[in-house]
Amino acid sequence: MKGFQQTLQNKIAISGQALHSGKMVTMELIPQPVDTGIRFCRVDLPNRPALPAKPRNIIDTTRNIALGTSEWRIHTIEHLMAALHGLKIDNLLVTVDGPEIPLGDGSAQFFVEKIREAGLAVQDKPRKVRKITKPVWVADGTDPRSYLIALPGEGFRISYCFTSDHKVTGNQFAQYLITPETFLKNLAPARTIAFWRELEALRKQGLALGGNMEIAVVVGEEGYLNQLRFADEIVRHKILDLLGDLYLLGPLEGEIIGVRSGHKLDIELALKLEDQLE
Repeated sequence: MKGFQQTLQNKIAISGQALHSGKMVTMELIPQPVDTGIRFCRVDLPNRPALPAKPRNIIDTTRNIALGTSEWRIHTIEHLMAALHGLKIDNLLVTVDGPEIPLGDGSAQFFVEKIREAGLAVQDKPRKVRKITKPVWVADGTDPRSYLIALPGEGFRISYCFTSDHKVTGNQFAQYLITPETFLKNLAPARTIAFWRELEALRKQGLALGGNMEIAVVVGEEGYLNQLRFADEIVRHKILDLLGDLYLLGPLEGEIIGVRSGHKLDIELALKLEDQLE
């Protein structure tokens, strides 16, 4: 069932720390008419530049996805995009007064709660669900173990295998038919992974200054350094990231299989799919 397009009932203002700079930023989610899609806007810059949330507008995939141009960008949009995907929000203007959106809690749960407080508004036009009609494959040229496959299928299903030589995390596998119910219960609360040794290095580089021990699954040399929300929280978050990255294409019908992939491959797959879906 495709259903009808949705936006928000009310505008939302969300303030919080940015992940990398640690600075406070304010983001607004503003309801939009049918067929507008998702758009991002930098309100702190002259002429308030804006772009639609499309794969071709992603200019950086290092540890997050950043939308923008050579002159401006907005980082870390993937968890918000995952929340919009899971809640089936089609039309929205996202404004932010800096180069990153607020961090939230390291998952999509923070954004889900804010959106549900504002309420969803069903609009008077059917959703445009795009069907994957033939197999599409992308792989990491430097690591043949990392790949993503898109296949035709009913509904929207993601299967993902997280593999690691780290003795704490090991390998994790999960598969979900994506519905609002499975998203809210099983995926939205899953936080990003952070290795303690990498966090220290990032902070020395002036990055991850807005993070704390509660906004990630922190992996130490001998065990997890904080409480997990799920035993397999890492692989669930990888699926969450995929949901956010692929929502740059809008609603999809088909099946995605991922192994050891990240934002770079996600966007490569989205670009290939966009060619097919047009």
